[in-house]
Amino acid sequence: MPKTLLLCDCLGSQSVDADTIATASDMVCSRVHTALCTKQIDVAAKALAEGEVTIACQQERRRFEELAEEIGSEIPGFVDIRDRAGWHDDDGDAGPKMAALVAEANLAIPLPRALDVVSEGTCLILGPADAALDAARRLCDTLAVTVLLTSGEDAADADPRFDVVLGRLRSAKGALGNFEIVFDGLRQRIPGGRGAPEFTAPRDRAESQCDIVLDLTGEAALFPAPHKRDGYLRADPGSIPALAEAVREASELVGTFEKPLYVRLTESLCAHSRAGQVACTNCLDLCPTGAITPDGDHVAVDPLICAGCGACSAACPSGAITYDAPPVDALFRRLNTLAETYRKAGGTTPRLLVHDQD
Repeated sequence: MPKTLLLCDCLGSQSVDADTIATASDMVCSRVHTALCTKQIDVAAKALAEGEVTIACQQERRRFEELAEEIGSEIPGFVDIRDRAGWHDDDGDAGPKMAALVAEANLAIPLPRALDVVSEGTCLILGPADAALDAARRLCDTLAVTVLLTSGEDAADADPRFDVVLGRLRSAKGALGNFEIVFDGLRQRIPGGRGAPEFTAPRDRAESQCDIVLDLTGEAALFPAPHKRDGYLRADPGSIPALAEAVREASELVGTFEKPLYVRLTESLCAHSRAGQVACTNCLDLCPTGAITPDGDHVAVDPLICAGCGACSAACPSGAITYDAPPVDALFRRLNTLAETYRKAGGTTPRLLVHDQD
């Protein structure tokens, strides 16, 4: 049974031409209803029970989803033709744009590739003793916290609910769920005893791992483009609101998260190097997060660090790196569908608005 599009003019606040939409988008359209989410909701229930349905409304999406769950039918698809087309201040007909939006919504777009990132909540806190220990006290009931301090005197009043170590951070790499930390002069607190805590002998190049890094040092960031590094949180230790927000964000980074795979790399096409002779470093020079590194005659992309800016794909001369969230062919299918349907419905000179996520 073909998918049916349920139409509604939202209490007569927009003009909807069902014939234009049906002809141009190749969708089976219902008659135009007026109050599909209230007085005529029984019509929606009947349509949901009978087969695949797309509802031309986004505002009341949750209401229709609850209705589908209540009657045991499939969750319908949705397309917004009201806010994106029907409600307009122009004198022209919104029918062609409505038809284009409907046709686009009916496209089968592949789901983005992703990998699961698991964070068990092990958290390293860096910074001056007062700010770091206060953050640890707030987080230790939620996360497995370790605080790095520089002096044993600062650890005298540390809460036994979290770990305190002394030393210096030598290096850090990785991202949420997989940070690799190296310390110099690492000294771990010895449990038990009376009076001031005692610590083990210092060790250089001591290695550890954690899921989250909370940086309250107020110094230079540990990573390039720090705001794009999942699991790495920074706050000014002198700002109470910033500290509170960082603590809140850290407390929520426990569980399994989906990390999109933004780019696809075809190593055989990479022009980085041949026989040890470097030829191209475009992506290495442009990547703001440092996710791309040399790997023999080609490069490697760390999907956990990649933030999806797409600069590498735009600059790659051989097509070895392509943007994949969504795939380029899927994006062009959307554009072609929008433009062709718009013209088929009688529209002229369609315009494309390009904007960034912010």
